[in-house]
Amino acid sequence: MELKELRDEIDKIDDEMARLFEKRAKVACEVAEYKRQHNMEILQSGREEEVIRRAEELVSPDMTDGVGLFFTTLMDISKCRQQQLLTGIKPFVITPETKFPTVGAVTKGSYTADACEKFCGKKCRITYFRDFSEVFEAVEKGEIDYGVLPIENSTAGDVGATYGLMLKHDFYICRSTKIRINHVLAAKKGAKLTDIKVVTSHEMALKQCSKFLEEGKFAFEEASSTAKAAEAVAASDDMTVAAVCSESCARLFGLEPVAVDITDIKDNYTRFIMISKNLQIPNKASVVSLCLTVPHTAGSLYRILTRFAYCGLNLCRIESKPIPDSLAYLKDDAFDFIFFLDFIGSVMDESVAKLLIGLESQMKYYRFLGNYEEI
Repeated sequence: MELKELRDEIDKIDDEMARLFEKRAKVACEVAEYKRQHNMEILQSGREEEVIRRAEELVSPDMTDGVGLFFTTLMDISKCRQQQLLTGIKPFVITPETKFPTVGAVTKGSYTADACEKFCGKKCRITYFRDFSEVFEAVEKGEIDYGVLPIENSTAGDVGATYGLMLKHDFYICRSTKIRINHVLAAKKGAKLTDIKVVTSHEMALKQCSKFLEEGKFAFEEASSTAKAAEAVAASDDMTVAAVCSESCARLFGLEPVAVDITDIKDNYTRFIMISKNLQIPNKASVVSLCLTVPHTAGSLYRILTRFAYCGLNLCRIESKPIPDSLAYLKDDAFDFIFFLDFIGSVMDESVAKLLIGLESQMKYYRFLGNYEEI
């Protein structure tokens, strides 16, 4: 047969499959109605296994894996449809924004302080803490209205410390923003670039300037923040030590730049989140964040993502992190992970709300982290 004839034959088969797909979907709706009337769960794992086994018996051995995946996806789509039909919506308890907030951040002079001003204005009251953990604790205890923390950088990737603490504390994300990062190498007044032997800063800042630092053959010392690094250099009498920080931070601690624009990539941004103890959802909220575990089986993440695709949702971030000891009961294997997902959407959308309710009821571990706007 010619290629066109073969394609015409495939088109005929596809047409029949589309008609059968619609026919199957209508019957599945009747199944959904039966489940609703008899108060049955949507997920019937025994039935799925039966359908797949029967389908595999109908094809040649070299097609069993393919037909199994095909029917798995078909049933996942059917379950998504049933979920939308059967799930009721429960309202979110939302608290209003604080008009004159107290905001927690790590160290005056850091880029986090710039993010605080962008979130709440220059007149916001900022309380400074020694580390990220103290910020989370203060929010959780209600000692401050909001906490501001870095979560990812466009050059160096995610901020692991923030993700680790997100799994240990109760909070909601209420806003996010991006701050342009432009590092300088700051030293004591009178020092020259050729004098510098040791460079100190936050590990993310060091990563963002790795090319410059490697070319200079500097020794590295990590600090809890860029501002803490600058403060330490200012307090030292050692003219051979310098800090990677912003130019405004250098001025704050009386240091002078001995090199400017030292980041590897000029369009270098860090994304910051603002967290609160209570759920706040602004009118322009367009990003939903959540975290969950998936079964340690082949294709399980793919099957979860099918639910988002069915609802037409755009996933803008997927991050996996090892399960911490505090959640050890979730582990089936030493390499089990928790997945953090961000997607474009609003919980005020009925299909999104029903999707989240389904995930909450069916996942072994699930947390809704917030619905917020990027400013």
